[in-house]
Order: sequence, then structure tokens, then C-alpha cells
Amino acid sequence: MTADHNALPLDETSRAALAGHGLTYAVLDTSNTAAFDRFVQAVYRGLHFEALTPEQLTEYRAGFGHARSVAVHDATAAEADTPVATVTSWRTPLSLGDARSIEAWAISLVHVASTHRRRGIARGLLEGELRAAHAAGIPIAMLTVSEATIYGRWGFGPAAYCADYRIATRELTVTAPATPGRVHLVEARALRPRAPGIAARAHERVGGEVASDDLHWDRAFALAARTASHAPKLRAARYDDEHGEPQGFVLYSVNEHASDFSAHTLTVEHLCAATDDALTALWHFVLDQDLVSTVVAELRPVDEPLEWMVSNPRAVETIARREHLWLRILDVPAALTARRYAAADSVVLRVSDSLGFATGEWMLTTTPDGTATVSAHAGDPHGAAVITLGVEALGSLLLGGTPVEALRIAGRLAEGFPGSAARFAAMLHVPRAPWLSTWF
Repeated sequence: MTADHNALPLDETSRAALAGHGLTYAVLDTSNTAAFDRFVQAVYRGLHFEALTPEQLTEYRAGFGHARSVAVHDATAAEADTPVATVTSWRTPLSLGDARSIEAWAISLVHVASTHRRRGIARGLLEGELRAAHAAGIPIAMLTVSEATIYGRWGFGPAAYCADYRIATRELTVTAPATPGRVHLVEARALRPRAPGIAARAHERVGGEVASDDLHWDRAFALAARTASHAPKLRAARYDDEHGEPQGFVLYSVNEHASDFSAHTLTVEHLCAATDDALTALWHFVLDQDLVSTVVAELRPVDEPLEWMVSNPRAVETIARREHLWLRILDVPAALTARRYAAADSVVLRVSDSLGFATGEWMLTTTPDGTATVSAHAGDPHGAAVITLGVEALGSLLLGGTPVEALRIAGRLAEGFPGSAARFAAMLHVPRAPWLSTWF
């Protein structure tokens, strides 16, 4: 995260709209400890989490105090100093694969108190964030969501999916070849300083990843107040390549079966691999544990190659699959030229956007080396493919993980003439499904 998030001006349109409902909409002074603590506790109450302890609040201020936090207050409420709605946001790179990234506006901690629903507060918060980011020249907004029915109305589209797996380890053998490196059992605390560097290299390989801050890593490694009680159960292993360079790690815990000591459940809490060898070696390590009958891994890529690594693909069960990262394009040329493409072609994109940021007719032209240009276009497409779609569909397609043909069949986009969808799909193809390995 960078440091100038609060430099973005408050959106006057949202301020005026909420003032019409008797509400105050303002950027929080995060240096005011009491106000910041009330802000965070309001979020946690609204999202049905336990209230934070004083020690946890201190950590939270250190981790999020520099982000831009906007609060809505109701002077007539019983606790007028406590916000009735919140949103936090910051600038951060979004990975696009192929060691490319784009600056994005990460939106988090969106909450409206149950006492203040149906007053246009969520609209004011979200549209205010989008207008502020657009005015600052940030080409994409993004968020992870608790409910999938909310954010499409503001032009967000699901762009990266995740899956949860349950693996019956007694029903398989690992058939993936041995790797030239080595897996080491290590103390989680000792591994913590290496984690961000390994993760940064891993993120370059796939679209959809977002850099994590120190508070995230401290929580993952059970070094933060909120997760410290988990430290006795947390285990860690590190993969080093044949040159002794750390290229991956796994954090996991093991829970005993109620009646069979030989049938523990191993939970993969975070598996990070900067190379294919690291991914193979770490999964081999996880699946080949004594006294373990079940492995559970959540928030993993939808194209995890697990079923191809083992003798019995039926032993690998996908127990859930869901959208995880939602993107909202604010600047079409900047967003589309930031990534690399798999085929040389041209497509005219006729984009509709109810908020107006992305509306227009755009010619996307790609070259054999994968680079692209985008220009405003009108008139004859001159042999280019033609696609008509909404901004939410364009956000879903940006990272290459959403099938163009599926959106065509579903009526989310239309071809200007037959074959346009297939041509656009060939351009967007990526070797790995986009994936975000965390929440924000």
C-alpha cells in the first residue's frame, strides 16, 4: 500500500445526497484514536464479528491507519459518534500475470448498519469511491465480497474464482514426479520474514493477486493478537529449489479424529508456490502425511492440478466454487493495454456503463508479441470482431478467467457478427486461471 490515500478528495455528489437524508459523510481522521476505534468496532459489529480487544485495535490502527476511511454518521442516533456506515480504500497493484500489474483502488470494510438500510447509503459510499478513484486517474476498482448479489449494480463483475477441496488421502497415491529441490519442516515464526518475498514472485505468475500488508502476514503466521491463540496448532514447511533458494511454503494445522487417531484432518491454511516445482513438492508433502485421512484446502485456484497429481482423481472433491475478486473498470484504454494477449487481432468493444466512466466504442488491437493499443472508435469496424457488452462483463473478462462464450450464451454480451466471441476469447486466453489467495 502507498501513503497518499487520503489525498483523494471527498466526493461531493455523495456528500450532498447523504446530507439530504440528514447524514454526515466524511473522511475519517485516522490519527484520532478514539474515532478510528469506533469506526473499526462499528464494522466488526455490522459484519457480525466479535468486538476487537484493545491490543487488537492497536494492531489494526498500525495496519489500516494509513488507508482512506470514509464514515457516515447520524447525529440523531443514540451513539452519534459511532458511524452507521463505513468504507475503507487504498491504492495497490493488481497482478495481471506475465509479471505485469496495474494500479487499482481496493475497496474494503463496506458496511451499513441494519438500522439505516434503504436510505441510499450504500449507493453513496460505492459511487463516491468510484468517482474519487476515477478523478484520481486510477483505472480499476476492486473488492472481495460477502454477498454476490450487491455489487453488479455499480458495474463490478466477478473476475477471479476460487475453490475449496477435500482430498481423501487414503484413496490415492501421488503420481506427480519428484522435484529436484527439498521440503523442510520449519518454525512458522522463522518462516514469516521470507513469506512476502516468496509471495511476490508467486503473484507475478497469475492474474488477480494483490499484495498483502504486514498485518495480513502476522495474522497468517499466528503472530497477531487476533490469531495468537492458533500458534500452538500452526505448522509450516518450506520448499527450496535445487540451488537452495526458497520458492514456496505451506502453513497448515492438523486436527485429531474423535475416535480414530490414524484419521486426522489436515487443513491447508496457505500454500504459496513461486514455481511449478514448489507447487508439486508442497502438495506431495501435504498429501503424504502419516495418520492423516483427509486434507482440506480452501480459497484455492479453480484450476488446481490436484486431480492430475494423484492416482485417483475421485479422491479429490471440489466442495465449493465461488467468485472471489470483483473488478470495476473505470478507464477502458488503461485497463485493456496493461495486460498481455494470446492472439493478434482487433475487436471493437461497444461498452455501456450506467455511471458513464467506461461508456464508448473502443477498438482493441493486439500484436503477435501480445501488446495492445486501444482507441476510441466509431463507424465501420473494418474487419474487426465486434462485441457489445456492459462494463460489468468487461471487468469479468479482463483477467481471462471468464469464458467469453458463456457470457454470450447467457446474454451478457452480443456479437456484432458470428465468430466475434471466439476471436475475442482467443485474444484473452491465459495459461492459468486468475486467482486471489486472500481477502481484503
